[in-house]
Amino acid sequence: MLKNILVKGPCENPRLWSTLGWLDVVQSYRRSFLGPFWITFNTAIWAVSMTFVYGAIFGMPKKDYAAYIITGMIGWTWVAALITEMGNTFIVYSGYIKGIAIDKAQLIWAMTYKQIIILAHNLIVYAVAVVFGVIHLTPYTLLSIPAVAVFFLMSIPLTGLVAILYARYRDLPRLMTSAIIIIMLLTPVFWMPGMITGWRTAVYKLNPVYYCIEFLRQPLLGQRPDQVVVAVFLGMTLALWVFGTLFYRRYHRYVAFWI
Repeated sequence: MLKNILVKGPCENPRLWSTLGWLDVVQSYRRSFLGPFWITFNTAIWAVSMTFVYGAIFGMPKKDYAAYIITGMIGWTWVAALITEMGNTFIVYSGYIKGIAIDKAQLIWAMTYKQIIILAHNLIVYAVAVVFGVIHLTPYTLLSIPAVAVFFLMSIPLTGLVAILYARYRDLPRLMTSAIIIIMLLTPVFWMPGMITGWRTAVYKLNPVYYCIEFLRQPLLGQRPDQVVVAVFLGMTLALWVFGTLFYRRYHRYVAFWI
């Protein structure tokens, strides 16, 4: 049976990676007026501006479109972090890797846990939208809790995979930073899948980011999760754990030389 080294160490010492992730967030508050709340503020600005502009262009009711934008931005913030910030895990924590004998899987879990804390910041905007009746809670909203848990589990092998590639190929982080805006425009973050038809639907049907965002967005909107979205996302999660573990086992020992 495959020995999952991405799980063994962190599960034996969860206090280490949870403390590292928490300290990263605390450090971002230092000498900063809002700290991580800038992300919350950014989500609120996006929701308001996109609702007034694109809501009118698309002819969408303001409340429905605002709810769609807010929940979409919550998922997109996490996905964007996976592609950019979380991919730089080993580069950011290079001091730990070079200075002390630390299990690099702990650093992967720490960076992923940090996104849970960032998500909690963004949920403030979500809570405000619920209070003002923009988003309506339903029994399906409770499914957002396991959805976040599964998303967390999916992020671990993906972070390990991308972090190794970013450490080895230093041009890759710059390339992905430039490509992030294109990925966002090709993903139904601000537009709805039903707005395009025919062969153009491949833009989102073959887009793995779409399934990641919808996996979080649908329960947050109080909607029944789409079976296809759930099946694809769970399939991606399983595939990432198998391939990510094999890839990590093969190459993680070289990270100290690459950084």
